[in-house]
Amino acid sequence: MGSFLLDGTARTFEPGDTLAVAILRAGEHPAWGGTICLAGDCGNCVGEVDGAAYVRTCLTPARDGLAVRRHPSDGPPPWDPAARPVQPRGSGEVRRMETGVVVIGAGTSGRAAAAQAEAAGEQVAVLDGGLGHEVVGIFPGPTVIIRLPAENALLHVRAKQVVVATGSAELHPVVPGNRVAGLFTARAALQLAGAGVELRDAVVIGEPLTGMAATHIDGRVMRIEGEDRVSAVVTEVDGVQRRTACETLIVNLGHAPRDVLARMSDEAVTVVGSAAHDFPLPPAPTAGIVCPCAGTTVEDLEGAWDRGFHEVELLKRATLCGTGTCQGGACLPHLRAFVAARTGDTPGPFTARPASRQITLGEAAADVHLDAFRRTALHEEHLAAGARMDRFGGWWRPWNYGDQLAEYRAVRERVSLGDVSTLGKFLVGGPDVGEFLQ
Repeated sequence: MGSFLLDGTARTFEPGDTLAVAILRAGEHPAWGGTICLAGDCGNCVGEVDGAAYVRTCLTPARDGLAVRRHPSDGPPPWDPAARPVQPRGSGEVRRMETGVVVIGAGTSGRAAAAQAEAAGEQVAVLDGGLGHEVVGIFPGPTVIIRLPAENALLHVRAKQVVVATGSAELHPVVPGNRVAGLFTARAALQLAGAGVELRDAVVIGEPLTGMAATHIDGRVMRIEGEDRVSAVVTEVDGVQRRTACETLIVNLGHAPRDVLARMSDEAVTVVGSAAHDFPLPPAPTAGIVCPCAGTTVEDLEGAWDRGFHEVELLKRATLCGTGTCQGGACLPHLRAFVAARTGDTPGPFTARPASRQITLGEAAADVHLDAFRRTALHEEHLAAGARMDRFGGWWRPWNYGDQLAEYRAVRERVSLGDVSTLGKFLVGGPDVGEFLQ
């Protein structure tokens, strides 16, 4: 057993706990409300950990001495320019490697894809959160960027092919009251039960749940009652509504592809397993908060729709739905269902952009060294020729050599030399770079 600080108060944790599990064990919510999935698919457990904001506490192992602060219940976390992380992230090394195939996900479909690639003679790298890999994004190349939290390092992997085998995410309810505490997905509830965390007076809606004690109720969730914590759920069957009192509501409402990484690039990226499955969309939402990260409501979507924003990408931008921490991990199925109900067509998902896991500025800039006002290789030659130097475009450049008119005439009537050191360049690497450039 160890201890950490939650909003300045000491909390204990058991071996193997993540921060979110330890916070729930203490009877609190990792943020301030919303459905907990414990899988990194939503933003309902993000907080500030040792000075770094927007950290998924459900994926962060509890450790002695960590300082955790919950983000404000409304609005972004405050920024203190004088504050410094207790244990700064991003000061470590950047490693680089090349391989034939990168497989993201070590589940059944990921292992099968890796075995198939190895059988074809390819060199394969398998990445998985359980192996200590946090995949940040897939960039053109393709290049996969990975955080290695335990080693305070970043790994850049260049590959010929990327296979996304990240599985499926659970659906969150979108109904009035869906931002209270005490809501869990089925997988999260089973994980907590396995960790010995008591979920009191629990009911499960949707598919029945085995492996823990919970009362199953039928019907569609219409609303969730309670001030800060769930006190009852109202369901409907054949037009008849029923109110069921509870302290814990477990939702087992179905799944959607866990495809945030797959939505970043289609360049040499293959999606396999349930990440590629075409799951049915949930019923179109009629009320409640659709996007827990941005606080976008169904009313917000309706207002944007009435103004003419009738495509998923446009609704996303007009309402901020899906622009938060999880990039649609929780809200995208409901946003697509909202559009489908109004057009009769099933729209595709919107594009996701790195990072899929929030990184610090230090991590983004790791191993990058840039002089904001660089000098060209001919800088001293310019000075010797009497140049008046000035800074623009990120370089010290000659503004003139004392007589602008004479220089103009020289260029127009005779010949001039230009320092092209400032022009764009490509850094090309690899075992066959010489042949490639030729």
